[in-house]
Amino acid sequence: MRFRNLEKYQTGKTGSTLQLSIPLPQTPDGRVYRYSPNENAHPRHFVLGQRVDGFPLPENMTPRMTHQPGFPETVCPYSGIVAEDDDFTHPDDRAAALKLVEHAFRADAAAQFHDMFADIGRKFSSSKFIKVETGLRPVAKPVPRFARSDLLRELVCDECGRDYGVFAISLFCPDCGAPNIHLHFAREAALVREQVKLADSLGEDQSELAYRLLGNAHEDVLTAFEATLKTIYHHNVATRPEGSPEVKPVGNAFQNIERGRKRFGEFAFDPYGALSPDELAVLTLNIQKRHVIGHNLGVADAAFAEHAADARVGETVPLVGDDILQFAEIAQTVVNGIDGWLANGAQPPVENVASSPVVALAARESAPLRIGELSPLAIKIGLWASKESTHGYSDFVPEDELIAAFPNVTIDELGFAVAELARDDFVNTTSYIGPRLPRITTTPNLYFTFDPYALQTDPAVDAATLVDLGSVPN
Repeated sequence: MRFRNLEKYQTGKTGSTLQLSIPLPQTPDGRVYRYSPNENAHPRHFVLGQRVDGFPLPENMTPRMTHQPGFPETVCPYSGIVAEDDDFTHPDDRAAALKLVEHAFRADAAAQFHDMFADIGRKFSSSKFIKVETGLRPVAKPVPRFARSDLLRELVCDECGRDYGVFAISLFCPDCGAPNIHLHFAREAALVREQVKLADSLGEDQSELAYRLLGNAHEDVLTAFEATLKTIYHHNVATRPEGSPEVKPVGNAFQNIERGRKRFGEFAFDPYGALSPDELAVLTLNIQKRHVIGHNLGVADAAFAEHAADARVGETVPLVGDDILQFAEIAQTVVNGIDGWLANGAQPPVENVASSPVVALAARESAPLRIGELSPLAIKIGLWASKESTHGYSDFVPEDELIAAFPNVTIDELGFAVAELARDDFVNTTSYIGPRLPRITTTPNLYFTFDPYALQTDPAVDAATLVDLGSVPN
């Protein structure tokens, strides 16, 4: 019996058993689906293409490679494990192969039945009593087609030239195993440049839209930066020796320079070690700016104004395209350094370095704080009361503690300053015969006004949180 359709896929034969090889379905760009055998390498799915034409593949492995490119076996881009190529076959492709074999077998079986009855018909063609008609030869159904799509992030390894695509942040080239996290972030930076370019092309009549686009570009830089650091940290936790102590959940640790540095300190590595003091200052300011843009509609709060020379509380934080691009370049410098750390010190062939020297913004001068018509001493007392409060809504201010807090101020000067605070409803006072100062109790208005400067907190937000928790004091 001949299996003409199945034999198209035949690569060998043992006795009556055919050995078949089914070609994998390809994406529109000629890639094939791959699926990591590591169950913890989320999302496991990626696509693998060919080496780009003209790429000068080195004769020997470079210091950044962990696997000879072009040799059998595949490297998981998410976890770095190495396994046989067949171990990376995507479940969808296994199902597709079975459908192709089933289709070929059914076509061959139908042809065999047709030919068998055709032979019988020819055998009895001269008989007067038996007549067999087989009809036309059956037309095989079309070969199944399997749609495959390319993924969001398409990369080309700058060590071996292999083309591939990933669904999430990946760390390694699936061909040579070289860390490719710097390429992944560079693609994010390229998209941010396009956003800034689009915002800069808008006219004055679309200034609000331009600001929104720049805000999104700025937030995209930090979102990608935070996600990159978090992914690398989790990879290092997952690859620690068995029996290593448990680590606390990361949360938003990488939205803060010092907390992020402490996390990587668990592996004796400082991710910000390659930055100059000016670069670190600009990175810190932009991390704080992201909070203002993302959570405060771009309006500067007291915490941000303390660090930005050109910011004023209650005013919209300015966004400049060049500043956003510099932010992305500094973040890229950090990612490049981490990439080199993953490669045991072998730095990536970096082309995306800072295009201009980074100069930290001038430190904010300590301009006198102004609150209404209050004198400087009254403001100092208000700030002191805010910091010393144990409740944050109404407190008795002991006379001896107030005098001790301002030893170089006379009782009369303290009395005048307290009277100013009472006039503007920041405190309540009750006079008694004998004491040098009236009895003083703070009002909620004092904390709503002074907390943002004294504690860098927003009492309105704190109150809303307490309401949600059902913990507002009676």
